[in-house]
Amino acid sequence: MYKVFSMAARGLLSHKLRSSLSILGIVCGVMAVLSMISIGAGAKNEALRQIEQLGTRNIYLKTVSLTKGQEYKARRQLSAGLNVDDAAMIKRVCKSVEDVSCIKEVSASITGIGKEISPQFISCSSSMAGLQNLFIRYGRFIRDHDVKRGNKICVIGSQVAKSLGPTLWLGNHIRIGDHLFKIVGILKQYDYDTKNTSAISIRNYNEMVFIPLGLEKIIGQPSSGRGVAPSSLTEIIIKIKETGQVVGATAIIRRIMEVAHHGVKDFQMVVPQELLKQSQKTRRMFNIILGAIAGISLLVGGIGIMNIMLATVSERMREIGIRRAVGATRGHIIMQFLAESVILTFAGGIFGIAAGIGAVLLITTVAGWETAVTCWAVFLPLIVSVLVGIFFGLYPAYRAAFMNPIAALRYE
Repeated sequence: MYKVFSMAARGLLSHKLRSSLSILGIVCGVMAVLSMISIGAGAKNEALRQIEQLGTRNIYLKTVSLTKGQEYKARRQLSAGLNVDDAAMIKRVCKSVEDVSCIKEVSASITGIGKEISPQFISCSSSMAGLQNLFIRYGRFIRDHDVKRGNKICVIGSQVAKSLGPTLWLGNHIRIGDHLFKIVGILKQYDYDTKNTSAISIRNYNEMVFIPLGLEKIIGQPSSGRGVAPSSLTEIIIKIKETGQVVGATAIIRRIMEVAHHGVKDFQMVVPQELLKQSQKTRRMFNIILGAIAGISLLVGGIGIMNIMLATVSERMREIGIRRAVGATRGHIIMQFLAESVILTFAGGIFGIAAGIGAVLLITTVAGWETAVTCWAVFLPLIVSVLVGIFFGLYPAYRAAFMNPIAALRYE
C-alpha cells in the first residue's frame, strides 16, 4: 500500500500546477463546510447562553404600548394593563407555577454626591433575585418585609458602585429623587455582549439600582410608554416548577391573561423555550443553505478531479499497457489511480481546513459573530473530501483497469 501511494504521489508531483488547480473546488467546498459548522456551533452556543440567562423554566409577561385605538378599546374593556393582581392570579390558578416576580422600571437619578448619576432603576419583588440568578457580592437582596413595610433600601450593580466612589458603598445612604435610600447590597460583576439582542432584552444588571416594589411612586416617574397605564407593571416573570410543564403552563397563563384583560393585547408573552426552538429552526435553515452551497462546491471539485484523472489515464495509456504486460492486475491499476484521486482530495481537504479556519477567524474579527471550531467541523469535511475522491476517482480507475493492454501498448 505504501508503494502504491508513493508512486501516486510522484505522479502528481510531476504535474504540480495541474494538480494544484484540480483541487481548488475541493478546497472551496471544505472551507464552506467548516465555516458553516463553526458559525452554526457559535450561534447555538450564543442562543443557549441567552436562553440560560433568561431561564429555560421562565415565562415573561411584558407590558406593551398601545395605539390610540387600542388604548380606547382597553378603557372600554376595563383593562388596567399588566399589574400585581395578574401575578397573584397566575400564582393562585396555575398549579405548576413555582414563583412570580413583579418588575417596574422607573425614571430617576441619584443626586447629592457632586455629580448626577442616572442608572436604570427597577422596583421589584424579593423573588427577582432567584428568578434571574442574581448573585450578591456584598450584603443582601430585597426581602419580603422590605416590600411590605416600604423600607427605603436599595441594591446596586457593580458599575453603579464604582461610579459612586469608594465611600458610598454598603451601609451608606444615597439620595434618589427627594428620598434617602440605604444601600444594603451590591451585585457581582456581570459580563455582557452589547452587540447581541433577543426577543426580550437582557438587562445590564451592572448599571441598575433595585428598590422594593411600591417605592417607585415616591422617587420618580414610571417608565411608561404611550398608551401604558401609570399603574401597570413593566414585566412579570413566572418560574415554572419543571421544564416539562412549561408548554402546558404557557397555555394556561395565556388564557388567564386573556380573561383578566378582557381580550385586550396590552401585554406580550415571551417563552425562552419557544425562542430556543425558533433559533434552532432558523439555524437548521441556515445550515441547509450553506450545506447546499458547500455540496455544490464539492460536486464541482469532484468533477474537476474526475476530469483530471481521465486526462491522466489518456496520457498514461502506454504506461498502463506496459504494467499490464509485465503482470500488473486490474486491481493494481485501480488502486494506483484511486490513490492519486484520494491524495488530491485529501490535500484539498487539508488546504480547505486551513482556509476554513482562516475564514472563521476573519468572520469573528470583522463581523463580530461568535464561532466555534469543533473536532466535528474539522474531521467531517476532511472525511467527505476523501469520499469525494474515491467516488469520482472510481470511473477513471475502472476505465484504466479494463483497458485493452494491446491497444494501450500501441497508443502513441
